[in-house]
Amino acid sequence: MRTTTLCDDTVWGEALRCSAGTVWSSDTQAGQLLQVGDAGVFRRTLDRPVNGSWVLPDGRLAVARWHDKRIDVLSDDGFEPHADLTGLVREAVGDMTGTPDGRLYLDDMGPNPHSGDPVGRILVIDPDGSARVAAEGLRFPNGLAVVGDVLIAAETHATRLTAFDIVADGRLENPRTWADLAASLGPDHRPDGIWPAPDGSVWVAATAGEEFVRVDGSRVLDRVPTPGEFAISCCLDGTSLFISASRSTDPELALLTEALPQKKVRGRIARVELSG
Repeated sequence: MRTTTLCDDTVWGEALRCSAGTVWSSDTQAGQLLQVGDAGVFRRTLDRPVNGSWVLPDGRLAVARWHDKRIDVLSDDGFEPHADLTGLVREAVGDMTGTPDGRLYLDDMGPNPHSGDPVGRILVIDPDGSARVAAEGLRFPNGLAVVGDVLIAAETHATRLTAFDIVADGRLENPRTWADLAASLGPDHRPDGIWPAPDGSVWVAATAGEEFVRVDGSRVLDRVPTPGEFAISCCLDGTSLFISASRSTDPELALLTEALPQKKVRGRIARVELSG
């Protein structure tokens, strides 16, 4: 594997997405939306930060406003409203994914999401912007991925990936553990962003496990170590795996509880060329 750093001055790069030669990332802690490409890095400073994002079938980027209970779409003229989630979202929103027909799935984190209680939900948003609850009872829902007619959700505080069947109206049924990461990799491997591979396996940003791993249920198929760095997000484009990871700039400070609130964090976005 060959790794090339594309950007080395992010704070917390969430929601990596590839489209038309560009890698998008929501730098939630810096309040920026990043475009990384051959021409360099373009930063769009936001008055209200975004978190999850997804490239719609028409090529436009949909973004979930982190604390504003809505989804916007980025066009040539700026952001345009796509879905008003005021009546559904209770606090902040998280990651987002979509289906080929333009339907979106979005994390609704719920009250006190870091409590470890099953207060998280997943919302489904139709192409016309109408939305409803698709699933509930999740422990900090994070990365989302659609694999055929199944949605896989990273439950960070349960250290697992949970699978749901997608039914005709978009609701999610039949929840079951798809990968118990605590059992197969250890308790530090709490999942953040995830991305599906063509063979049905899933790449996982394994946070404090300091690596990106490709899993198929209990089987660990590939590993990309990031020693000293917290693995946040990833996306796949052919044989290129794009990754985002961050570290504390002060080794005396714990990353999540001390360095991040003080913005003493530096992150990077890199491309990893996978073999075969």
